[in-house]
Amino acid sequence: MRSRFLIFVRFSNPALLLTSAVAASFFAIAYDNGSYGLSSRGTLAIALWWAISMGVAFGIIELGQMTRPAKVIAGLLAALCLWTLLSIIWAPSAENAFNEFNRVSLFLAVFLLVSLAAHHGKVDRWVDGLTLAIVAIALVALTSRLFPGLFPNRGIFTFLPTAAIRLNFPLGYWNGLATLTALGIPLALRVAIGCRSSILRGIALASLPIATSVIYLASSRGGALTALVGIIAFFALSERRWSIGAALFIGGLGSAGAIAVLRTRHQLVSGPLGTDLVQRQGRTAALLILLVCALTAVAYGLGSHFLRDRIHPPRRLGQTLVASIALLLMIGLIANHPIRRFEQFKRLPTQPGTVASGYYTNGHLLMNSGNGRWQLWSAAGDQWQQHKIVGNGAGSFAEWWARHGSIGASVKDAHSLYLQTLGELGLVGFLILASIFVIGAFAIGRRSLVARDKRVTMAALAAVFGAYTVEVAFDWMWELTVVSVVAWAVLALALSSPKPLEQNPRSETERRLTWLLQKKGPIVASVAVAWLLIAAQTIPLLAQTEIGKSQAAVARGDAAAAESAATKARRIQPWAASPALQLALVMEQEGNLVQADAWIREAIKHDKTNWSLWLISTRIDVKRGEVGKAKQSLRRTIELNPRSPRMIQLEQILNEKAPAAP
Repeated sequence: MRSRFLIFVRFSNPALLLTSAVAASFFAIAYDNGSYGLSSRGTLAIALWWAISMGVAFGIIELGQMTRPAKVIAGLLAALCLWTLLSIIWAPSAENAFNEFNRVSLFLAVFLLVSLAAHHGKVDRWVDGLTLAIVAIALVALTSRLFPGLFPNRGIFTFLPTAAIRLNFPLGYWNGLATLTALGIPLALRVAIGCRSSILRGIALASLPIATSVIYLASSRGGALTALVGIIAFFALSERRWSIGAALFIGGLGSAGAIAVLRTRHQLVSGPLGTDLVQRQGRTAALLILLVCALTAVAYGLGSHFLRDRIHPPRRLGQTLVASIALLLMIGLIANHPIRRFEQFKRLPTQPGTVASGYYTNGHLLMNSGNGRWQLWSAAGDQWQQHKIVGNGAGSFAEWWARHGSIGASVKDAHSLYLQTLGELGLVGFLILASIFVIGAFAIGRRSLVARDKRVTMAALAAVFGAYTVEVAFDWMWELTVVSVVAWAVLALALSSPKPLEQNPRSETERRLTWLLQKKGPIVASVAVAWLLIAAQTIPLLAQTEIGKSQAAVARGDAAAAESAATKARRIQPWAASPALQLALVMEQEGNLVQADAWIREAIKHDKTNWSLWLISTRIDVKRGEVGKAKQSLRRTIELNPRSPRMIQLEQILNEKAPAAP
């Protein structure tokens, strides 16, 4: 009985419960395809804003206790929200702009809730939970490749040959998985050098070979860059650099061992997947990587136990080593001809290699091509040149690219948050965004340098946010919800107040009642704003739910239910193009071409530069026998997406004769 009681007490410890809750929450957000979809992130935002409103209403959390830097960041995020919302006025698609507004409001909710809730628990416990979640996701991802039978529904890509072999489960995007994993490396190093238990220090460092394996199997240069920036920032901001150096040396050896295990198994790494050979290679690789992790943990755990704080190398030796490493890196950079590599980076992307080659992963990691990023960035710059002050409107880049891009490929993002913001929200939006990152990075860096007992934790948080700040310049991590949620949570933790509420001399109940009576106006206003934002998240969520019901009804042949659900979606979100589009498709399916034409025209009215809507309009016009209107619609389609191979074919048909149904 006594042992059971002790176990219950241990697991009911508030600190342990907080760590477990944080770990479970972030793991769930990541496991749900990174919460990328509108439904996932909308549900998450509703939950967060509801928690904020209830916390403020009952005095559990108090907005006034935020630190000054946190208030500044929150204010700037709110300004970015407002500017994004205002861009609905001039954006080509009000629906897309509204969705982007909801995305920013989600990040604001994350920052506010973590800033306020961190007062009620130690920051270290939050960071521990976040570390556990990221390591767990990396472990699940690696396991899904080594033992694919454990995750039969992991959603391997089939439309892009090279994508099928790049590890992407459970986030659904290889660079996103690698980036999230890389953000966990400074957090794991924090435990490895700061934890009191040598056993836990060893276990924490053993996660480095796992993280490295995930980045390698994802074949992600962005993930590798994120890891490098995070490690350098953590090393620079932490005061225990010799400990970090030792951890990196042993962890690096373990990581090299894990990569060596994978490199000798070409089919496991580069496909073709799903064969008996891959399954056998996965089992042996799992055993060997587990052995590498165990050796890493034992070596570092024993070394830190017997040598921790016993060796104090002279300061000059450390400075000499750092200077030598920097010199070697500089020589290596010059030897790699950076100008020539930059010119290769700017070139148009070539046809990617096939899976059958067996060497895609290694070749991609070392290749110089930018995979079209330079062209995407150039298009974002051109978009800004046309709309310098206020931008083209939130969510407008995809349609701008389709019309003005230099490659006939369909993309949604410019793969650079800063350039895309410049094009979509203009100089005003860019300055707001830049202020958030500059002030946030400065504040978190300053806190990490002046911190005393929490310097290692603050350095790890600063490293994570700094790595995120760099990575969003090269990829669309802003849109991958879990990665951005981690970044804003980390910034909030770093800027949260170290003073707990319990230090107030009055009783907690009396203090809360007094605060509620004195701050009724701000409380009511805060709760009202929170519920307005909940309503904003709910509108597209309900509309998309009804559209989904309509599509399901079409699939089972229930025309009446399909029309009813699509009509409900339009009533919920009358300014959006997607409900009108669904109504047009339903009417077309029923053979009611007059109504189908009316609805597709309404969809175009709400999203004038969406080429796919004009293409559907062309098809409906052809079915109606309206050849003249069909030609006009097709010309508009080609004008909005001129470099698509499909549009080039349709243009040839248009020049020869009346168009057939697309």
